[in-house]
Amino acid sequence: MSREKNVDSNLILVGIRMREARKTRGMTLDELSLETGLSKGLLSKIENFRSIPSLPVLAQIAHSLSIDMAELVKGIGTDNSKPYIFVKANEREHVERDNAEGFIYQPLTVKSTGDSVLETFVLTLKPDAKRSMVSTDGDEFIYILDGALDFILGEERIKMSKGDALYFDGRIAHVPENHSGREASLLAVYILKAN
Repeated sequence: MSREKNVDSNLILVGIRMREARKTRGMTLDELSLETGLSKGLLSKIENFRSIPSLPVLAQIAHSLSIDMAELVKGIGTDNSKPYIFVKANEREHVERDNAEGFIYQPLTVKSTGDSVLETFVLTLKPDAKRSMVSTDGDEFIYILDGALDFILGEERIKMSKGDALYFDGRIAHVPENHSGREASLLAVYILKAN
């Protein structure tokens, strides 16, 4: 399944296209932040699917990248022909996020629910995967599908294993760590607030 065909991943496309346009122009996030007047943190969250940009924010980004806003949103729409979203296991794509070594994200669905967006991913962590702590503009739900990991949430370290679940405010800095010596996988559900 191509990214263009998966209508329900269209919000992920905005982040992917934004990063590609920025890198094509040889811009860093710091430079784009100066150009747009938006924080580097917000821009990083948009590129890494942790925040949903408003139209004025998208317009600022497109202007600073010297592209038409349509380039960021082309092909994005909703397909109301079916009252459900179905993703075949063998058609899931892997998506990279900046500064996430050993983290394999597989988007399942993205669904707008009024003033928020529901995103679901399967996240596989290689042994000793590395990423700095992050925050999101919404709530998160984590369910361990396989393996064991430590989930760092603010100052707390929570030991999790298969079948364990965690729901939390994503604005609290967090990161999963895998020191088990084998892969661990989890279902991550993000309930993001639109900016």
